[in-house]
Amino acid sequence: MRHSLLLTLLLVGCGASSISTENVASDSTAVDLAANWVDSLGADSSPDSAGVPDARDDGLDASDETTSSPDALLPPDDVDHDGIPDDVDNCVDAYNLDQWDSDGNGVGDACQPRHGTPDFPFILPGKGDSGDYHTEGNTCDAPSDMFDSYPPNTVNESGPEVVYAFAVDKSVIFHAEIAFPEPPGTDVDLQLLSSLSPLVLIQRGHFDVSAILAPGGYYLVLDTYVEDGVEMCGPYQLTVSIEPVQVEVVDGVIPLSGAPSLPLQLPFHQEFFNDTLSSETDEIDSYPPEEYDMSGPEVVYSFTVDRPVRVSAVLRTPEPMGVDVDVHLLSSLSPPVLVERGDRSVYAVLEPGTWYLSVDSYVANGEMKGGPYYLLVSVRERLHKGELWFNDAVLCAVDYIYANYGLLGYDSAVLTHDISYGDKGVISATGGARTMCVAAVMEMMLQGMILYAEDTGDPSVFDFLPKSSWETLDSSHIKAHIWVNHDLDSWGTADALRHFGMGENIPFEELAPGSFVNINRTTGSGHAVVFMHYIDSVGDRVDTYGDEVVGFRYFSSQGGYAEGQGGMDYRYAIFDSFGALEMPYNRDLNIIYSENQNYLNTGMMYGPSDWSSDKGSPISFKGMPPSKFDPIFFDGCTADDLACRLSK
Repeated sequence: MRHSLLLTLLLVGCGASSISTENVASDSTAVDLAANWVDSLGADSSPDSAGVPDARDDGLDASDETTSSPDALLPPDDVDHDGIPDDVDNCVDAYNLDQWDSDGNGVGDACQPRHGTPDFPFILPGKGDSGDYHTEGNTCDAPSDMFDSYPPNTVNESGPEVVYAFAVDKSVIFHAEIAFPEPPGTDVDLQLLSSLSPLVLIQRGHFDVSAILAPGGYYLVLDTYVEDGVEMCGPYQLTVSIEPVQVEVVDGVIPLSGAPSLPLQLPFHQEFFNDTLSSETDEIDSYPPEEYDMSGPEVVYSFTVDRPVRVSAVLRTPEPMGVDVDVHLLSSLSPPVLVERGDRSVYAVLEPGTWYLSVDSYVANGEMKGGPYYLLVSVRERLHKGELWFNDAVLCAVDYIYANYGLLGYDSAVLTHDISYGDKGVISATGGARTMCVAAVMEMMLQGMILYAEDTGDPSVFDFLPKSSWETLDSSHIKAHIWVNHDLDSWGTADALRHFGMGENIPFEELAPGSFVNINRTTGSGHAVVFMHYIDSVGDRVDTYGDEVVGFRYFSSQGGYAEGQGGMDYRYAIFDSFGALEMPYNRDLNIIYSENQNYLNTGMMYGPSDWSSDKGSPISFKGMPPSKFDPIFFDGCTADDLACRLSK
């Protein structure tokens, strides 16, 4: 195991960017800063209240302003009674003890006008106190039109927006909603952010947003949706509620978000290297009702989610010699309340709350088997109807299959497990749990359809194509096109989706995670995969294509026949012009980069609402010769699959 000597936690940047922890209260200093941020902004400032405390709010009266000290008889001028002498006060006429000056122009924020713009946002009450706050406004009158979208969300919010700011000095449950239904012709959406520059989105919603927030400063932006070039601005009524939340902090627990109780920014996809022998935690010896002896040291992670999610945690196998650590998902540490456990992985659907992952050392016959491990954690929001693309469902399928059917071996077979096709019957696996690459991408589509139907309650995804279309290599069936048949003008999965009105070809430079790629190698072989993200020369994630991109990370089936040596797994694909760069894990080399879809076939799957037989004509292929799988072309042995190479 390449990283077996690492004894400290490494966070590999392969997931969605997380919320900055610079303004998160990980210690008392951060809490103080959050409190100062609230006070300095003026907790009552809003479109219809000035938010400047009355001079009497400082608790002084006439008798307090004189003392027995001679100097106190001649106090410095302090018009606003905030304790800051007028000659150094950056806002002489308004109480502002903290002298907050967010734009650094020398004029305190308490003296700045509030217009609901990014520079001068309206202020919402905060500080973790319970209660509701109500206000109203109209985005048609908003002076700000700075934000057009809120990545990673791509909804067109290019109309005018109203910006609110608030801060909390303790962990809170935050909820904001606008009155429903909105007036005719009005469509105002809510975006909750931890930063405006750069934009760091926590959550968005059409009518409401909810989140568990750690101490710090935040923004709520009410922005105008634009449909077909029409700005749907209009009036809104906003209600905000903030309730304190008590989150138990356990010594030695590692928060995945960077700070206790800070909710994960979704999707979350991170790799962790650590060693149970280096852990100072050895509190949990068993996980009832399971009776395994887990009395060795453990490493415990915590994470908080503010919406229903699917979570997958997978230990890379095979483990180093002499190491046997297991992974446990818990809802409580004291006492331990087990949700799922596994020798290799856990997978679960979770509701909002705080959860724990424990990687614990197994003890066999008195021998403690702790040691180094690699853990991949994915947390994704449950699926929703109406998405433009099917990428999120494909990624959820990747997590599900990796956790439940990963690394079970590579063979020229179809599917790792039997798949129920709605109420139409079962598509059967043919090779035990082993499978090959073209079958792997088909399995990701089918599993994605199952998860989509579970989360949305919409089984109509199984009505678009008959079950037989996924089972035989007849030229009019989608399976024949996924299997790559040049006679059918199919050079990969993207072409197959286009032919059947379920997707389209997208240039490689514009791919999003969850896309499909068929590669060709300079060696004369090829591969069918699911695209995860672009990579740079050391394997770090790159979100947008640019000069630093040397390839991409993918998920598919490849490698050796034996369990643990091949099957569903990740790889780093490197374009031929960059040579054999070192990567954090197994590599796929000699990849041809080309804008020609015959050599690098790339594309994405539509969301189910956009599947249409009008966009494709599979019937036109009927009567042509059926497809065949070419095991020589689809070489399952990538560069670092040594056991696989030796077997040949």
